[in-house]
Amino acid sequence: MNNIDLVVPGLLGPFPDQIPGYIQQQLLQPEFRLINQWLSRAKTGGLPVTSFYETLVYLIHPSNKLTLCQLSAQYDGIDISQGYYYRVDPVHFKAESDHAVLLGAGLLLPELYETHDLIASFNAHFLEDKISLHATDPNRWYLKCDRALELEFNALDYSLGRDIKHFMPTGKDALWWRKIINEAQMLFFQHEINQSREAKGQLGINGLWLWDMTFDNYQTRKNTHSSQQLVANDAFAAALAKQAGLLVEPVTDVDAIKKNSTVVLDQLYESVCYADVDAWFQALKCFCNESFPYITNQLKTGEIDELNIFPCDGRELKIKRMSLLKFWKPSKPLYKHISVL
Repeated sequence: MNNIDLVVPGLLGPFPDQIPGYIQQQLLQPEFRLINQWLSRAKTGGLPVTSFYETLVYLIHPSNKLTLCQLSAQYDGIDISQGYYYRVDPVHFKAESDHAVLLGAGLLLPELYETHDLIASFNAHFLEDKISLHATDPNRWYLKCDRALELEFNALDYSLGRDIKHFMPTGKDALWWRKIINEAQMLFFQHEINQSREAKGQLGINGLWLWDMTFDNYQTRKNTHSSQQLVANDAFAAALAKQAGLLVEPVTDVDAIKKNSTVVLDQLYESVCYADVDAWFQALKCFCNESFPYITNQLKTGEIDELNIFPCDGRELKIKRMSLLKFWKPSKPLYKHISVL
């Protein structure tokens, strides 16, 4: 059976509250008729995974045994053979009246030269602590330690837009890390890179988010054709595909989307992480007008037999060609499918 696995994190939320009425009304407009119909005719099933990164592992490389940090470090060309490594991405801690909110690299857009300069200052300052930063990509940094850290982490995507005090690492080394991050904040605040960014009206790189993820081994899905290629811009998805021996194509042209592909379209995800419903709606409009019609047409014309949609919230929406003939099924608006935290 030829199929496409379409991974769209954030397609159906989750959001902290119900979608506001003015958005609900707009989702009834003709430009959303196609996705409303297809979601209404889909067969919904449950999955053993409920997050974006877990869903990627489940679909692309279910037998993976590496951590998220190990996978992305190998993809980025970081030598992790000596010491202990963790993801520690550049972030901005936005000060509010009584707390600080986490803003990620997607809003900072750090340059590679800025990354090199900040890392050099950090490594010189913390030389005696036997920790160091490493990066080849400005959005993904790595912390090297001489020992394993006894910490439990919250994933970066899960923590975006939230009060950092509730999502900082916990465990035996939590106080040690808070000391490190406090010193790093003072170091970065005074750095000429951030002085320059502030002068240009850009958000400063004033924090680091320490995190990692481990994954279960998942059983191979039954009654589906194994993916032969990945179409994605996401680095972690590409790292998994590389480990699994799959061809990787960037999302530059919908023509790259062929049968028996896993396709990752993540343009809605950041807005959901920040609970920005208006930004999500604008991204949804682009998705419905550009990528989605092309993919659904492959099912209509018989190029594929099945389209499996993964909104990365524990659900799989399966649409077969026969499903399209169920014209008697009432069309339920997309907002009826959205999950609420």
